[in-house]
Amino acid sequence: MKKIALLTASLLTTATIFPSSATADAEDDKEICLYYGNVGAAAVEFLLPLKLQQVVDLISGRDEALLEKMNKTVEGVGNVRVKTAMKKIGDDAAEHLGASAGFLSFQLVMTGQATTPQEVFSVLYRGCSETGPERIVENQRKAVQSEPQPEN
Repeated sequence: MKKIALLTASLLTTATIFPSSATADAEDDKEICLYYGNVGAAAVEFLLPLKLQQVVDLISGRDEALLEKMNKTVEGVGNVRVKTAMKKIGDDAAEHLGASAGFLSFQLVMTGQATTPQEVFSVLYRGCSETGPERIVENQRKAVQSEPQPEN
């Protein structure tokens, strides 16, 4: 019991001495959410001029050249600060955030909930700000783990 009290006192003292750590996390979250929205907007901006067959080929993985072009377009979205902030969530954070942003962006456009990259950005940024980037990454990790694996 005494150790718990000492640990609690130590944590409270640390929080008092370094109050900006919470602000840094909030700023990191904001940067990551801006990135998340921008990835979605960039993906939609890339997809909108394509023919439906090209989109199908892209999503199914049949057109690797088009997939590579889209990846290069989306890669240019982040900056050093965003990449540093994402590393705090995990080495795979960028991959999972990108996958989530791409999927949701496509879903928003295909269901008519968003018709422009700006609308996609707004929806994704707001959703990320409300949910938190850590939760998005965690959910994507769970989704990947629950995908059925091909039998050998």
